[in-house]
Amino acid sequence: MIPLNLPPRALPDRFSYTGGLAARTRTTVIELPGPGCIRHIWTTVCREDLANRKCILRIYFDGSDIPHVEAPAGDFFGVMHGRQWYPLNTRYLSVVAESGYNSYFAMPFAQSARIELETGDQHLPLYLMIDWHRYPGAEMTETRRFCARWRREFPTKRYDKGFLIADIDGPGDFLGFVYGVRLLDNRDRWSHGGADNFYCDGLTREPFYLRGIGGEDTFGTSYGGALHPPETHLNAGMPYYVHEDIGEARVAQRLVGYRFFDEDSISFQRSLELRFGCMSNDICATSYWYQSGTPRPFYQLPDFNQLLPGAPLAAEDQDLPRPVSGSWSLCGPFANDGAECWEKELPAEVGPIDLTQKWEGEHLPDSSYLGENSVELGRHQAHWREAESHHGFIDLNHFFACAARGVAMPSHGIALARCRLTVAKQTSVQLTLGWDDQAAIRLNGGAPIELGHQPFFRAQTLDLTLEAGENEICLKLSNTRNTNHGGWAFSFLAETTEGTLIPQTALPK
Repeated sequence: MIPLNLPPRALPDRFSYTGGLAARTRTTVIELPGPGCIRHIWTTVCREDLANRKCILRIYFDGSDIPHVEAPAGDFFGVMHGRQWYPLNTRYLSVVAESGYNSYFAMPFAQSARIELETGDQHLPLYLMIDWHRYPGAEMTETRRFCARWRREFPTKRYDKGFLIADIDGPGDFLGFVYGVRLLDNRDRWSHGGADNFYCDGLTREPFYLRGIGGEDTFGTSYGGALHPPETHLNAGMPYYVHEDIGEARVAQRLVGYRFFDEDSISFQRSLELRFGCMSNDICATSYWYQSGTPRPFYQLPDFNQLLPGAPLAAEDQDLPRPVSGSWSLCGPFANDGAECWEKELPAEVGPIDLTQKWEGEHLPDSSYLGENSVELGRHQAHWREAESHHGFIDLNHFFACAARGVAMPSHGIALARCRLTVAKQTSVQLTLGWDDQAAIRLNGGAPIELGHQPFFRAQTLDLTLEAGENEICLKLSNTRNTNHGGWAFSFLAETTEGTLIPQTALPK
């Protein structure tokens, strides 16, 4: 488990409650005085499906106005899709018949912990026990606080940026997540849209990027895209897996998977973004982490009716603004089946940008870029796109991945990323670039500087001199299966020798 710096002497205490929650109310159930640490929460809700989606759990620590925990009650405990219960047995979450919900997350606080429940249009019975430790006369020196957030989107977009699970400021430690899918898209299996993708600390000298393979692989299973027996294990599993008749002449999966990172912890200093590759389905997730400071909300819970499975819910309606570290002009995909497009200057590497211009990309006849799905999305031709960089990262797969059937098929391509760096006077700068596969960089249209091939995602720092005014950077990045199943992300940090960040801006059109 992630170690916490807690006082050595703890006195156990318990809060117990039986009663009910009136409809359309926000109720503070208890406020615990600090210093202390919640160790276990048990509760049960109304014994009917969807009831646990009609009750929102919020937990506030140390007088914060922003909740550290915000999720539908059932989803916080790992019970997704509004189901009443299914067996779940992990280090942190346990669910037993008939809707006995348990959490074992350690939740330290210095001053107070306030637990609030909000109801929808129906009265709900409530049975609740909270086991916690209090530390009389001690000081809480642990600065990290437990956090959890839920997010839902329907329909998600296939062959796109994936489903956003978390967008977190550091420093912190990511604990894990629970992921629920109701399959509707029949273009491909739910799991073939991809898996977990972590983009971490892009605006530091030590960025890292983690990429999964197929969706079910993240949860420790295999060949689970079409059929899988429900089972629950310590750190990963798929405790809920059924086929439902959706009205077509086929059955579709409704499933839940979870993954906790105890043995392979994910600590981050500045930022963590987690996305899960997907097809066009009804998806929800709850993420859990520790962080110092107040959590930055990245999602606004919708109305109660839109919490329910099957209710349309667009990402742009609920997602909150996220930190933007720059903007880029991107062009691709060009062929990378061999070295044919790497060894020469591509037409979009230098010169002005015309967003209407397209190139055939020199793909071989059997390339996945010439398949039906890729052609439908226009990815058989190289073209320009503008993209925002979040926390220093750009994922080229979000724009140029081949849209082929299969287990998140790796996209063998080459793409260009161009931006401008503006300084008031001639300035010595350090560029930290993270990537895997092959990379080259041009400064102000000069000869390309070959940065070499990297089998793993790693960062290199380059010393460059920028001239007064606008300077142009052009990155050329290749992609193969490599060691991360075709990950095509890069991180970019430009700073003066004094540590001042230099923003990136897309090239004028």
